[in-house]
Amino acid sequence: MQRRSWGVDPWQPSPWTPGSWGSNDSGSPFTDLDGPTPGPWGINDGSPGHCILGMTNVLTSEPEKEEPEPGKNDPIRTAYDRADQEGWIPYFRQSAEDYSFKPELLMAIGYRETNLLPKYLKEAGDNGNGYGLLQIDIGSYPDWVASGAWKNAEKCIDKGAEVLSSKLDEIKTSIGKTVKVKTKAGVEYEFEGKLIAGADLLRVAIAAYNCGMWAYYHYSKGHNVDIGTTGQDYSKDVLVKTAKFKPLLVRKTGDFPKSPGPASAPKGSGLA
Repeated sequence: MQRRSWGVDPWQPSPWTPGSWGSNDSGSPFTDLDGPTPGPWGINDGSPGHCILGMTNVLTSEPEKEEPEPGKNDPIRTAYDRADQEGWIPYFRQSAEDYSFKPELLMAIGYRETNLLPKYLKEAGDNGNGYGLLQIDIGSYPDWVASGAWKNAEKCIDKGAEVLSSKLDEIKTSIGKTVKVKTKAGVEYEFEGKLIAGADLLRVAIAAYNCGMWAYYHYSKGHNVDIGTTGQDYSKDVLVKTAKFKPLLVRKTGDFPKSPGPASAPKGSGLA
């Protein structure tokens, strides 16, 4: 793909997208996006960056629906059973409780990142940039990676929940403010953080887990929030997988975290 020259607003007059460089805060402009097409949020109007018709800044995601329990040959079921055999389910429940998320969401992120394969407790992924079951980015969390905590499943899952919670908080504190995002080449772009809450906020935070504040940039500009994520479908795919993990967790009993004392305040401000 052909790069645009740097220093020009890439949405004027032609689109660009941050590339798929793994987790957190990177981007690069390109010029070969398609024209008007039905997108994951509805019909776009063909304006730069696959903008949503009307530029409403509202995600038209489908309401959550109950999914049947995945069958024995379903990859989601296989990954869940593997996590269960490894003893990881209580860790997902505990971290979800600590950060006010749903455990199925954290499992879905883990599945998207590593298929919940134990080998990622021994080796890095994403060309040496992602560590642990939830692929914590070494560029953003070098000290945590250097500590070796990524080799411990419980610590990996807790760190993933912490990172997701931090994305939620960063977006919420940026509402109504001038925000800067930076490309890998160091070029900065500014935008005004648009009002966001509820399911939209969670979805943008999930996308931000993969591509940093570019997700909120795209939301604020009225674009597909996944356009800068790996595969341009990160949050949409994670939420689909979340619905598939849910019935598996519902039927599983006896693996809930044990509270040793009075309930403490959640570590984060997730949307359980």
